Amino acid sequence: MNQLHCVGLKCRIFLTAVLCLGAGVTTAGPVYDAGPLNFATQDPQSMWATGDAFILDDKEFFGKTWNNASTTIGGIIGDVSTVTVNTNPLWWAWKACKETVDFLCGSEPSKGQVSEVVDTRTGAEVKLTSTGKFGFELGYTVDGGSVEAGAEFSATAVIPDPVGPGELFSLNPNSSLDDGTISSQSPTAKAFLNAVAELEASVTAQGCLILAGCTSGSGDLVDFAETLTLAEINPNALEILPNTLPDANGDPTLPLASVDLFGQKLTLQGALDASLTPGFKLTTSQFTIIDTTPPTPDLTVDLAQLTLNVPEITTSGGLDGGVIKSNGRDDFIGLKADLDGVAAMAGAIPPLGVGVDLIDVGSGATNFKVTTQLDLLDIDVGPDLGVTQHFELTPTLMVDLQFDNAVTIEGMADKQTSWSGAWANLPNLAIFTNTTITPTFWLDAILTNNIGLDLGLSGTIDLFKFSFNASLGGVNLIGTSPVSLNSLLGLGNTLFETDKLDFPIWDTQFALGGFNKITAASFMVVVPEPGSLSLILIGLGALLLRRRCRRTMVSETW
Repeated sequence: MNQLHCVGLKCRIFLTAVLCLGAGVTTAGPVYDAGPLNFATQDPQSMWATGDAFILDDKEFFGKTWNNASTTIGGIIGDVSTVTVNTNPLWWAWKACKETVDFLCGSEPSKGQVSEVVDTRTGAEVKLTSTGKFGFELGYTVDGGSVEAGAEFSATAVIPDPVGPGELFSLNPNSSLDDGTISSQSPTAKAFLNAVAELEASVTAQGCLILAGCTSGSGDLVDFAETLTLAEINPNALEILPNTLPDANGDPTLPLASVDLFGQKLTLQGALDASLTPGFKLTTSQFTIIDTTPPTPDLTVDLAQLTLNVPEITTSGGLDGGVIKSNGRDDFIGLKADLDGVAAMAGAIPPLGVGVDLIDVGSGATNFKVTTQLDLLDIDVGPDLGVTQHFELTPTLMVDLQFDNAVTIEGMADKQTSWSGAWANLPNLAIFTNTTITPTFWLDAILTNNIGLDLGLSGTIDLFKFSFNASLGGVNLIGTSPVSLNSLLGLGNTLFETDKLDFPIWDTQFALGGFNKITAASFMVVVPEPGSLSLILIGLGALLLRRRCRRTMVSETW
């Protein structure tokens, strides 16, 4: 008996310990997943400071437009009508009686009417319908330097279950940057002239035969929409039919003809006449600066060329080592010595390139000249100075939390109904009743913009390179970009290229805005009712006590 009493005492002590310990335990509940959080700039942002980019973009159409214009050929006569026929013979007899003898005809019987559809349509017609737009489009774009970016995050939290009233708890937030993109356009200004041709046409035909009804059908005749850029003007050049000729890689990116503007070429040429008297000519893209060539040189060779270019840099990149990056560059100044031309002027090798005047009429301001240049082999070597652009975007996942009941936030004196900050830095909370929490996610994104110069040495080689140029009064009007066998075969023309030396010249860092906000699904943190909590703990303690007591009684009995 004493043994059983001791056993019961042990069980009561154990139950008390269970209840005391259980009253302060908060267990981890379900995992909250905010779902895919895809952020993107809603409008292009400035690459220089926080705010929208300065962009002007407009165009005007000159020509003819029409919408759903139609014309009909042929015709259909007749129509569809409904005829009522009386089907009761007694009514017809009564009617005959009334119209003749009109004696002892009796009252009017029912007519027994039925309706009959009579289709008297006959003929054929064809209907043509079209929508079109033909004419010219004149427009312009001014971009002060813009950036567009996107970031894809995932975020989770752990909902405590249960939580005591006023008990501090953590949501254990977690997040990761899963993907990202960034693209940019350096300051640029362009105007363009497009030829526009759009046409949609369809046909509908219908044929009818009297008493046999009609049949119809329809189909599309033509559907095309084409826009051809006739001319484009940018800070470097006026280009005629851009993206027509192949570049050094064989891609159609060069214009059929162009007139240099701010982008200029300074060319040094040498010439020899029949008596081997040398001469030199220094020209820009439009004007001749110095000309000491003989009046009738037998050949002209290129010696060197200095190229000035207004940089226009477009970048595109993505996630790289936890940071979203993009890089780009464009030539600023290029100086190339024509090695085969220099060797020919020195008499070391036969001339491999010659210039010929196809047309040379008039004099002075009215002199019109068309010159061609053909190089069997052209080797150019020299330094290149370029402008570089580097972007790094570091996004941080932020959140605004809304509580439908006031909560206590660790570190704050008063109760709060909202909190804002980094998702990774969610503070400990305490609630006093069931509370629904609604998160709205947003980005705090820091953009680093680095602009620099790079300097390197490169060489090119071209086989069978050809170009021509037309000038009036010493001013170059129009000409082709050089086309070589390399470019036509898509082989490229790079002979060598050294690593470039970088010289940073400008670096800034600022907050990139313009991202969308995302309101995710709400979740609830539950505070059990006091009675429910007690019943749960008592039931749990009783179950453990019963098992403990059974094991103890069996042990003591033995």
